[in-house]
Amino acid sequence: MAILNSQRHDEAMEITNLIADDDRLSHSALVAAIDVGSNAMRLGIATRDSTGTPTLIQRYREPVRLGHDAFTTGIFSQQTMDDAVEAFRQFRRILDQHHIDTFRATATSAMRDSRNGPKLAKRIFDETGIDLQLISGEEEARLVHYSISRRVDLADKFALLIDMGGGSVEVTLCDDGEAVSAQSFKIGTVRLLELLGEGGDFNTLLLEYLDGTRKKLREQIGRRKAHICIATGGNAAAIGELAFQILGTPSAASISRKQLEEVIKKLAGLSFEERIRDLGLRPDRADVILPAAMVFHEIMVLGGARQMLMPDASLLDGIVLDMLDTEDQTFHSQRRNLIAWALSLKKKYHVDRKYSKEVARLALSLFDQSLNLHKLNHRDRLLLEIAGLVHEIGLYVRVGGHHQHAAYLISVSPLLGLSKAEKNVLAQVVRYQRKASPSDAHTDFFESGKNTQQKIRQLSCLLRLGIALNKERRNRVDNVKVEITGDTLTLHMEGETDMLLERWAALKNSDYFEQAFDLKLHIDLEQTA
Repeated sequence: MAILNSQRHDEAMEITNLIADDDRLSHSALVAAIDVGSNAMRLGIATRDSTGTPTLIQRYREPVRLGHDAFTTGIFSQQTMDDAVEAFRQFRRILDQHHIDTFRATATSAMRDSRNGPKLAKRIFDETGIDLQLISGEEEARLVHYSISRRVDLADKFALLIDMGGGSVEVTLCDDGEAVSAQSFKIGTVRLLELLGEGGDFNTLLLEYLDGTRKKLREQIGRRKAHICIATGGNAAAIGELAFQILGTPSAASISRKQLEEVIKKLAGLSFEERIRDLGLRPDRADVILPAAMVFHEIMVLGGARQMLMPDASLLDGIVLDMLDTEDQTFHSQRRNLIAWALSLKKKYHVDRKYSKEVARLALSLFDQSLNLHKLNHRDRLLLEIAGLVHEIGLYVRVGGHHQHAAYLISVSPLLGLSKAEKNVLAQVVRYQRKASPSDAHTDFFESGKNTQQKIRQLSCLLRLGIALNKERRNRVDNVKVEITGDTLTLHMEGETDMLLERWAALKNSDYFEQAFDLKLHIDLEQTA
């Protein structure tokens, strides 16, 4: 324990000296992020330049392995909780020492999987005043992607991002810079060690275990070959350093698949003690680095990637960047990811993109012109936009009941940028695009709460009208104008051709509209020359 305390003191002094030596930094310019992972806890301190752009200047690490308990018993022991609280007391001292008031603390896989994770988070808050937030695998992937996108040029590339943690691996696909798919796999290094042990047949057991996730990985990646593969996390950086030292690679920030195979062979030939002695690895890195390298290699093979980059990007960096963004910047970043995901479904589910974009355009026009009526916000508008773009994905499963199939596909899709509650609303808006109206007999709707129920009715009604106004997929309605008079809302449909079919389809939703908005629906045709 004396050695550990001495190490903590030395690292704390390192931070103090680094900050004190730079006269350009002021306390008000410092921000911080805390990442509570499965293998360790990390504090990152960043400074902002004259434009407000943050740069991490110091990382501080506490080797508290939450994953040991989380992935074996599913509950943190008293000792583990005490160690975690002590680590946060140390973080609190560092934050106070440098007068850092702007910070964010997040927890990932181990805290999500442990039954008493919320109890630990409450104790940390009670004893240190630090609010520890549990984030989903999708949010973790979004933040890592954000960090990478600021460090690596992803334009015009199909990229495979791999964020390796102790509890899970987040695999994100990027097309032309935007994340179009993200999925969290429970093959983190600490989890694998706890499940498989460290016996002589570990390599064989690991390869057999990966068979269970190989199919899902292959489904996510598809047949396209990745132009580049980008890995983040402590193990990725350590593998790059090992390749640089052992193989003499040009840089610790890049490794070929063949070189990675050589590193794996070297690591497999050394015992835990030899990895520490001969390679200079920390004990809590020496035991997890081999499974990490093997998982990286497996994903590279599935993605057809020949090179893996390890940039100076991380979850910590992504948290800081996101934390300092304005609400508007964050929203537009999330919207870009969601739109990219929606448009990427064309090939997977054979979506008619031209048609779906027209439905979204018409539905959004109705939304914008009736703001005073529904009083929904910009995030609700985004849900309607995505619903318009993806409402037909259920046809890929089966024509009959395709609205229900579409809702299910959305509910099981990892969507970067949406909260669990927003994802639920999106699924239900698509669910009620046709057929039955929302009902208390439907569990998801019944459990949503009255305000959310009304939102679902109104958004699904606007989606229904958007679909009706493009009934035969001929884009006959050029514009639609909304006019509210007394207890009636009139839609003025403008187009160059006959729009009787679209009018008939829209009027079929009159009862649904009246239930959602408490107004009668009237439609007026205005044919232009």
